[in-house]
Amino acid sequence: MSRTPRVKFYLENRKDKKTGELIENDVPIVFSLSYGNRFKSSTGYRTDTKYWDSVKMKLKANHQHAAQINKQLSDLKKELEDICYDAWNNKITLSPAYISSKMSKNQHSAKGFFDHFDEFIEQGKKKWQNNTVKKFTTIKNHLEEFAEKTKFRMEYDALDGKFLDRLLDFYFNDKKYINTYVRKNIRFIQQFLIWAADEERGYNKKESYKKWKLETGNKNETNTGNIISLSPTEFFQIYNKDVQTERLQRAKDYLTLACFTGLRWSDVANLKKSDINYKTGIISITTIKTADPAIIPFNAFSREVLLKYKDTPNYNQNGVEMAFPVVSGQKMNEALKDMGEKAGLTEMVTIVKQRRNQRVEKTVPKYKLISTHIGRKTFITLSVLLEIKAEVTMGITTHHSHATMEKYYKVNEAMMRNAMKKFTKVNLKRYAEKITN
Repeated sequence: MSRTPRVKFYLENRKDKKTGELIENDVPIVFSLSYGNRFKSSTGYRTDTKYWDSVKMKLKANHQHAAQINKQLSDLKKELEDICYDAWNNKITLSPAYISSKMSKNQHSAKGFFDHFDEFIEQGKKKWQNNTVKKFTTIKNHLEEFAEKTKFRMEYDALDGKFLDRLLDFYFNDKKYINTYVRKNIRFIQQFLIWAADEERGYNKKESYKKWKLETGNKNETNTGNIISLSPTEFFQIYNKDVQTERLQRAKDYLTLACFTGLRWSDVANLKKSDINYKTGIISITTIKTADPAIIPFNAFSREVLLKYKDTPNYNQNGVEMAFPVVSGQKMNEALKDMGEKAGLTEMVTIVKQRRNQRVEKTVPKYKLISTHIGRKTFITLSVLLEIKAEVTMGITTHHSHATMEKYYKVNEAMMRNAMKKFTKVNLKRYAEKITN
């Protein structure tokens, strides 16, 4: 008796849990294989019901990727039929497990691209810091927004150079992001695709992502003049300003602590009284962002702030006593800007950034650029001004790269002013006399 396998494609019936109505958007395309018994699974593709031809069991021509996906469905049908015929010819008993083991290139994962991204983030939560989880969640949201806006099919085999071009258009034209931020996002996406390509997972077989690169034609986009820090004069404008509210006083104290320890906002927010030896004047922590151990001795400014809150009860939600009263980062940033405005930091500052090949300038009062980041940057800038060795500063801030420190040496205006003051008639005459003699 001759046997013929039968393959059918159809949309999965799925109802909305809240409304009970049949879902019509982004519905999985599934298949059933009849070979004496029946085997069902997902093709890995999805579509809206309006694009599906249930009679012909394929996408309608008005779907953006109809030709490509229909070709994949046709190839899958042939592969399933071949599996059945080969098994029968070799007297192998067909079973769902056997069929699954033989299926290869023509079946996409039963999970979709964004399901894998969710899995990636869930696994990451076991080893990442909260900020890293937030970054990858943001990247996933970007890609979902991109797919919705452009109707792009987010499948691994579609992630080629053309995909990158369209994603860059989305980032630059729709989101108005700048080059440095887009480059970081591309690296984050590549990190996910490396994870998806791991042999144990095998989700991603395409390797074109390894060549992704944002090319703008500009050899040097790094504008070190964009490093925003406080000069000694500006710091003292804030430090000496009398404030009447607890909100602004806390902002001033945080800025003082950060400017004279180099601590990031996350580390100040996590700083416990048990991390501080108030007698010897030592802060001992493991940084939140990089998990580096840091030992930071007190100086006059940090000692003043830490001793101020030493005997003030300040417990976190776990009942641990904290060294500094912390609010949310957003509230602190708002308070710092208000503090800067009250202190008179109204000098106009121009920030230059790049969006592809376009120069993007923004000129604003200095106080609008003050945020929690400025404390750490000010600490490094002041260290350069005070001629503290770079290695010592790096030991305090836990920087690993001299390249990062070099940016601060290049932009230190005070050092350049001091250098230019040496160009006097007296100095040049004295030097000329030495050469003559």
